[in-house]
Amino acid sequence: MLQEIECDDLVSLVGIYAANWRSLSSSSIFLQLLPKLQYLFLRPGNDERNALQNARSHYDTSNNLFASFLSTDMSYSCALWKTEAEKKSGEKEESLEEAQLRKVHNIIDKASIRKEHHILDIGGGWAFLAIEAVKRTGCRVTVITLSVEQKSLGEQRVKDAGLEDQIEILLCDYRQTPLPEGGYDRIVSVEMLEHVGKGFMDGYFATINRLLNPTSGIMVIQGITAINQIHENPVQMDNFLDRYIFPGGYLPSVHRLLDAINVGSKGELEVQTVQSIGPHYVKTLRSWREKFLKNWKPIREEFESSRKGKMSEAEVEAWRRRWIYYFSYCEAAFRAGVIGDNVVVARRRPSADEAKGVLF
Repeated sequence: MLQEIECDDLVSLVGIYAANWRSLSSSSIFLQLLPKLQYLFLRPGNDERNALQNARSHYDTSNNLFASFLSTDMSYSCALWKTEAEKKSGEKEESLEEAQLRKVHNIIDKASIRKEHHILDIGGGWAFLAIEAVKRTGCRVTVITLSVEQKSLGEQRVKDAGLEDQIEILLCDYRQTPLPEGGYDRIVSVEMLEHVGKGFMDGYFATINRLLNPTSGIMVIQGITAINQIHENPVQMDNFLDRYIFPGGYLPSVHRLLDAINVGSKGELEVQTVQSIGPHYVKTLRSWREKFLKNWKPIREEFESSRKGKMSEAEVEAWRRRWIYYFSYCEAAFRAGVIGDNVVVARRRPSADEAKGVLF
């Protein structure tokens, strides 16, 4: 970041360790990078005050910045790409927008959303999932976020879609979410899990359990996880991701995630399915990095303008590299499989009435 070294392929460099981390010494600071990725998104101690500060330090940077590398839907999470088996012969390469739409439809379908449902979207970003859910099903959605910038643009996008009567965006911590009579029929959350914090996992799912309809509620979450060996051997040191991109953080293992759902809900939520989509993040992150580099000129202009031109060339370059390192480090980790992404469906109880194509 400070231009002390140059590397033409940072993804491959980090990937060397990611692929061999168990056999390499843990005494080197560099070699402790991947174990530290479990603290990627927020530092522990993520109470309501710290959660607000941590979220705004990243998400309130600038809507224009995120628009410069995300797809037009502003979906800031792992896309769901067609596999080689799913592609038809001669089919053109799909766009990031198409893959993000498939991801959102995957969540909506798993939640079995219907017109009469009231949905809670925790950490709903710029409201893409909410808008698509209403368009597909006619449901009602409450979105909560801690980002002023996301709320502002999300409300504008909802207005542009003509859905103000069906989508409400609230600026509040998940712990302060208003509880409607009967609870929310469905609760969805896409990659907000990483922001919860190690000491708050059980409490997070206790809150979801309290907010969810007590008889027929379904929860669908998509979240980043760490493999067991990394989760059980954390390295207590900061790296630039903690310091400059996502202050703080915790990535649970799948085992810890499922345990938190059970403990937090006091056994009242039954996990139905776990879908692993981690490999899809490799292409998603690469797409973001390529688009960031392609749009660097306008990104730089806005960055310098936001700092009122009081930036040296070295400072501007350090900020640019900060984002490239972020995309590259994460891509390498997902490519090596040391961190993953999972879509978890849990419900009050399995329902035979909703079984499709099953003969009784």
